[in-house]
Amino acid sequence: MAEAARKQLHLTFKNLLASGEFSDLTVTCGPDSYKVHKNVVCSRAEFFSRAVKFGGKETEQGSVDLPEDEPAIVKLMMQYIYEGEYDPALPDNELGDSTKVPAHFPIPVGPLPAQLMVHAKLYEIADKYDVLGLKELVIEKFKRACHSFWNDPSFAAAAHHVFSTTPEHDKGLRDIVLKTIAEHMAELVKKPEVEALLTEFNGLAFGLLKMKTEAGWK
Repeated sequence: MAEAARKQLHLTFKNLLASGEFSDLTVTCGPDSYKVHKNVVCSRAEFFSRAVKFGGKETEQGSVDLPEDEPAIVKLMMQYIYEGEYDPALPDNELGDSTKVPAHFPIPVGPLPAQLMVHAKLYEIADKYDVLGLKELVIEKFKRACHSFWNDPSFAAAAHHVFSTTPEHDKGLRDIVLKTIAEHMAELVKKPEVEALLTEFNGLAFGLLKMKTEAGWK
């Protein structure tokens, strides 16, 4: 009964975003437009709360434009705000339980290695718009994707995005990149794209050396 009610609530919010029914704010990004609800977006993302409270002409006209962001990433952010998830989704029985990760990381079904960059970009936008809980979900999905696709060329590209867009004190995705390279160092350091990554980001190279040394590597 409780599970059925939860699924119905999820469907209700999903349909609200899709239909735009009862909306009182429009969010645009490139060619995309979302008829959203202030009560929802302002409670889920501090950026929209500030925009509504202290915004100028845009919010007076009932619209907020996000011209600097990728429409595909904003679409996933809006999905998360309304559904508490974004595609590709984790299995239902693992949502909200990121502390209990099995030995083999089940990964969401979707465009497989491309997930790495999607997660990295969503982490960036979650921080930019202060979206409640999104960074924690991204961390879990990024961890699983790195576990499965560390040997794919997309790993280095996603790692570069992580170290280019997050401050040094934000360890959320940075530590996952470090641990992934440390676990597969023999293979990864031979890759030119990973060598370039370690050369460009001294903090990554030093963190890797420190991690391996603390683990008893000589």
